Amino acid sequence: MTLPPSTARRPAADLLADRSALRDWITRYGEQHGSDRFPVASALAFKAYTWALIEVAIGAWVSELRVLDVSSSRVAVSIDPSGEPLAEFLEVHFTVLPDDPMAGQPGVAVVETEAELLAVLRRTLVEEHLAPAVQAFQALRGGGPRPLWGTVAQSMGYPAATADPALLPDRAAAVRSLLSILPDGVASLIEIAELDDGRGWRPLLLRRTCCYAYTLPAYQQPCLTCCLLDDAGRDEVAAADQVSWRRC
Repeated sequence: MTLPPSTARRPAADLLADRSALRDWITRYGEQHGSDRFPVASALAFKAYTWALIEVAIGAWVSELRVLDVSSSRVAVSIDPSGEPLAEFLEVHFTVLPDDPMAGQPGVAVVETEAELLAVLRRTLVEEHLAPAVQAFQALRGGGPRPLWGTVAQSMGYPAATADPALLPDRAAAVRSLLSILPDGVASLIEIAELDDGRGWRPLLLRRTCCYAYTLPAYQQPCLTCCLLDDAGRDEVAAADQVSWRRC
């Protein structure tokens, strides 16, 4: 059986350039999550697509201070039966610091400073994949790029915000460092507050753009980070979730 173009494994750059295949997947993704509205489906699909990249790239940065190259030329994308995008590597390439045990191994580049490492993360993740993804999805859904970049900003900060404090003693500083590699103005689409879910205070990333998740049947109310909530509404959601939140 031949898989449809939006389901079969294919280079990420190829999928993002194929408007027909991308539209088909977005539409089916929305239907699988209970929405036939294309703007909603595209917002949800974009979050899933970019999270598949961000989770692995930022995870490597947070846990091991390594950059795993997820540029669109090195990644292929396939769609699993549930409709979720899966990122697979056409070629695995790391960039590390000189004292990293991987330094000197094949397929591993070395830079001297953490600032240089962060610049590689900006180039490979943001400039060579997230920015083209924003352009591709925006071309289909219309409107400006702000909501899409807002989703990226929250996802970029999430792994650091929820990391073990033994790994990242200053999680808020780590979040700000990661947000700094996004295009000008994107970091301001997130407000860093604080959340205590019973394990101590950690960063909470409040959105200033909407992801439309609240419109889905599975959601009974906006989530705690939703831009549609005022402080009183956020207090109600926090109470229902049995957590506490506060502004920094």
